[in-house]
Amino acid sequence: MFLRLFILLLFVHLSLSPAPGVTLSPEAAADYALRHNPSLDAARMTIAEARGRLRHSGRLSNPELELEFSKNSRTPETSTSIILIQRLPVTRRLRYEKAVSQAQLSAAEAEVRDAERKLSAEARLLAVRHIAIQEQRALRSNQLANILELSQFLKKLAQTGEGSPTDALQVELESRQIEIDHLQLKADETSLLSEFKALLGLPPAEPLTITGKLMSPSGVLQSSDPAERPDLIAAKSRLEAAQWNVREQHARRMEDIGTGVSFTNERTIDDPNPVHKEQIIGLRFSIPLPLWNDNSGRIQEATSASMRAEKELVAARAAAEGEILSAKNAMESHSKILDELDSKALPQAKQLEDHLRSGYSSGQTPLAEVLRARSRRLDLQRQRLDTLRDYHLAAIRLSSAANQLPAKS
Repeated sequence: MFLRLFILLLFVHLSLSPAPGVTLSPEAAADYALRHNPSLDAARMTIAEARGRLRHSGRLSNPELELEFSKNSRTPETSTSIILIQRLPVTRRLRYEKAVSQAQLSAAEAEVRDAERKLSAEARLLAVRHIAIQEQRALRSNQLANILELSQFLKKLAQTGEGSPTDALQVELESRQIEIDHLQLKADETSLLSEFKALLGLPPAEPLTITGKLMSPSGVLQSSDPAERPDLIAAKSRLEAAQWNVREQHARRMEDIGTGVSFTNERTIDDPNPVHKEQIIGLRFSIPLPLWNDNSGRIQEATSASMRAEKELVAARAAAEGEILSAKNAMESHSKILDELDSKALPQAKQLEDHLRSGYSSGQTPLAEVLRARSRRLDLQRQRLDTLRDYHLAAIRLSSAANQLPAKS
């Protein structure tokens, strides 16, 4: 009895307990998105479609079987014919058709890999933005704890007549501003998590936790030739397919010829002679004449498409090189800003705040100056977090643009 009661209580506890949720690092979030993103699952089906086209292409048309029966309406004479016809290309049309489908399959596979590359980068970008918001919230929490402690101290001084009520109100106002900033960051985090869950293929109510910390720059990722980027490979494959299609359309100027065999069984009556039966075997040929349709329109269309694919490849290569250069320049700029903040601005701001706080303790400096110095230091800390976030975002864009693994933070 006790065992049954224990099992029942355990079942109720497990059913009422909240779901453990999903906890991911930025790299794990990218892997999770690649496995569960619904849009990527749909994109992968294009490979199956291309394989189906490849399987269908390059095949002869099915043979045609013709049956013919005729009967003389005035006599019992009859004729029965069986004709088997197979249409055969006189050009390399089937070979070109197969090559087009093979290039299209290569393009589809590269496009899916490019979608995976972009999705992986987007997942890491969202993870970094989320970690940055968490660190900004932690900074606001520390600021709020310090300012509330100062506010309580000044209120006690004001109540005993040893301090100024105005100073207490100023500190309380600053604490309210920090609380509002904290609430705004919480709203931004909620919105970001909703976007993140959709990217990961998670239900909206599923708890999601992103772990990690934004580390200081440890070096700039070296860029490389983006020739192996999936989008460039896809563009090359599309160009190859377009060029093969031009050859195919030229080959289609001459339609397939028909060749076959026939078997005829005839029954004739020649009075006063008896009935005669004859069996005839013959060959048939059908040659189309390109009088009305020389496929010139299709040839022009395929040629223009080939020229467009060539220009798209050039544009894609230029865009890839531009992405690499832009991300690398952004990383270098943000790295210089962080170095300036860490080596000069933040130490000087802290030194100035400590000096003014000492002056306030001795009654030589008004509280407004101390609060202004504190506000400048806090603004610099927020700027550092924003710059560090932008540095890591640029690093992810660079690794994605150069088709490299993300830099280890």
